[in-house]
Parts: sequence; structure tokens; C-alpha cells
Amino acid sequence: MADVLRDQQTCTASLQDLDDDRTETVEQMRVASQSGAIDVRKLAAIRYDVAQIDEHKARLRADHVRYEKQLELCRKAIQQADAAVKSLERLRDKKLKQHEHKESRKSEINLQDAWAATNLRSV
Repeated sequence: MADVLRDQQTCTASLQDLDDDRTETVEQMRVASQSGAIDVRKLAAIRYDVAQIDEHKARLRADHVRYEKQLELCRKAIQQADAAVKSLERLRDKKLKQHEHKESRKSEINLQDAWAATNLRSV
């Protein structure tokens, strides 16, 4: 689970970095478009960069969704394991109480037998 959380955080940071890169690249395109002579090749290259950034962001978003699903599965597994442990603890406690009750009854019977042996001999 820790690995998935770390990967998800890395993915989120990468998405933020890509957002920043895209903003800078779009700003470059705006500046290049405002100058008197428009360099078509430069604008095409910048548009290509923006498209590449958008594709990378789409892949990272898909990864982010995958990490969310993995985290949900991890959470469910932890909940199931916790429920199993609690069930085992309840069973252990029940068995312990049964054992203590059985031992208490044995002790009581032994005490009664000892009392009867000492008190009934003199009769």
C-alpha cells in the first residue's frame, strides 16, 4: 500500500509539473504569435510540444485512476484482515472463558471432594 501511495504522489507531482510546462509552452506560443513576423515552424513545434504534454497528462491521469483502484483494493484487504483478526480474537476469548469455567468447575469439585473426605470420615 505504501508503494502505491508513493507512486500516486509521484504521479500527482508529475501532473502538476506537466501543467506548469504546458502553461509555459502556451505562453511561448502566445508570445510567438504576437510578434510581427510569425514563424510557422516555431509555432508548429510549440503546438507539437503542447500535444505531447497533453498526451503525457492523459497517461498520467489513467495511471492516477489505476492507483486509486489499487488503493481501494488495499483498503478492502486491510478491512477484511482486520475483521478476520477480530473474529479470531473473539473466538480465542470465548475458548479462554470456556477453559477457565471448566478449570473452575474442576477446582470446585476437587474442593468439595476434599471437604467431604475430611468431614465425612469422622462420621
